[in-house]
Amino acid sequence: MTDQSVLITGSTGLMGQFLLKRMEQNKIEGKINCFVRSTSNTAHIQDLNLAIEKWIGDCTEEKSWLKIVESTQPDTIIHIASIRYVPCILHALSETKQKPRLIIIGTTGVYSQYNQYSAEYKHIENQLKQYSGSLCLLRPTMIYGSHLDKNLHKLIKFCDRYQFFPVFGSGQSLLQPVHADDLAQAIMSVFLNPKIEGAYDLSGGTVITFLELLALVEKLLGKTVHPLRVPYNLGLWSATLSEKILGTRSPVRREQILRLQEDKAYSHEVARRDFGYNPRSLEVGLTQEIEILRSEGII
Repeated sequence: MTDQSVLITGSTGLMGQFLLKRMEQNKIEGKINCFVRSTSNTAHIQDLNLAIEKWIGDCTEEKSWLKIVESTQPDTIIHIASIRYVPCILHALSETKQKPRLIIIGTTGVYSQYNQYSAEYKHIENQLKQYSGSLCLLRPTMIYGSHLDKNLHKLIKFCDRYQFFPVFGSGQSLLQPVHADDLAQAIMSVFLNPKIEGAYDLSGGTVITFLELLALVEKLLGKTVHPLRVPYNLGLWSATLSEKILGTRSPVRREQILRLQEDKAYSHEVARRDFGYNPRSLEVGLTQEIEILRSEGII
């Protein structure tokens, strides 16, 4: 099992780096093919005691996928990069007549009540259901763990510097962030057990409101963090205007404000039952992240 050929995307990102460390700890002996961009920093890959080969390409391009699956003939594909690239994977596998086991990282965003954000995810999941090979879809909630995460490290950095944070609406919507290393452990559990198939929601060990999250960050930073109340409609209008003017450089996106109004807490009991998934508490995870941010001089 551990000597099979594996193709991994997203190996230079937050979750990918944790996964490769877990693979090293588990003494995975097979060939590990890492699909990376030409601009990716792959320094961390070189120091691992794993049989890694780098393949340069672009996950958004079908020709890149065709080349890499033809060359590597993987037994398993672990796709950590965006689920939006799944159609390219399925096309390449169909063209090359391959049926490797697929372990796909999706998102609980598929449950969003805002159709413009969930429709694409639902469409891709429906495409995955047509795959006739072995498939396991893992849907994490908001991912955190270091300066490489897309959300919480920015919140922590802002709170540390300015000692306030805007709260759009009531601040009572539920969150359940998940640590990237807990996801890496879940991927390893699935990888090592070929009988595990289907879809699993992977949430963190703590359900918390946004206001409670700010209070926890205040406690762990050891400095005051004031919630700055912003009426929902004003915040949505400001974010919409900011995106029109600044585009991707906008500090707050309309989608973020919309999704902050809905609960994003999901049970992971099925994953706990089937492969022992046991995520750490948010306080433990954020303590670890803040230590990393301090050691890196970010806060």
